[in-house]
Amino acid sequence: MSNSKLKLGYWKIRGLGEPLRLLLRYSDTNFEDVIYECGDSPDYDKSCWFDIKFKLGLDFPNLPYLEDGDVKLSQTVPILHYIAGKSGLLPPESQRYKCEMLEHVVLELVMIWTRLCYASEDMFKEHKMAAIEKIKGYLKQISSFLGNNQYFAGNSICCTDFLAFELLEKFERLEPGILAEHPNLDAYVKRILSEPKLQAHFNSKDSSWYWPLNNKMAYFK
Repeated sequence: MSNSKLKLGYWKIRGLGEPLRLLLRYSDTNFEDVIYECGDSPDYDKSCWFDIKFKLGLDFPNLPYLEDGDVKLSQTVPILHYIAGKSGLLPPESQRYKCEMLEHVVLELVMIWTRLCYASEDMFKEHKMAAIEKIKGYLKQISSFLGNNQYFAGNSICCTDFLAFELLEKFERLEPGILAEHPNLDAYVKRILSEPKLQAHFNSKDSSWYWPLNNKMAYFK
């Protein structure tokens, strides 16, 4: 990777930014974490972002965004692929489309996660178990997709793994033990948590790994 400093902009939460940060850390990419933090209740002021949202030269202004020289991107998956392309962490050609398929499944699960976590306390408690049952159905399919492989493209890690890992790890926080009936997924999450290249990130209390999972207005943070 070049020595120029790439910029990644996102909220001060794990959210959709953490898979990108993990990929950047793993690939030893020199980057600047541009952090936006919304205000507290009851207004949850987001002017720190909205005041500059349309002044950054992004085609589709949104968070997360990436700036790398003349390259300006938004949306998680294109940014994920861009970083992976620069760092040699795209899935191998033989597995690329299957991994892209999984990435879209992960995004479907992100929607289930978001609707639940950002609901009111009453709605969260009312709908949690129904959401968990949906998630379990997806986990069965993802477990079958992973099979006996160490990673989703085979036995070498790729960008897709950072997207999938982040969500699986959050599901375990939402419902402790949810991965237990799928030993391969449980082992997969532990494998990445043990990845030597990520230990500084996972072990530093100052890293984004210890930030809230969701933004301040969410019930489940």
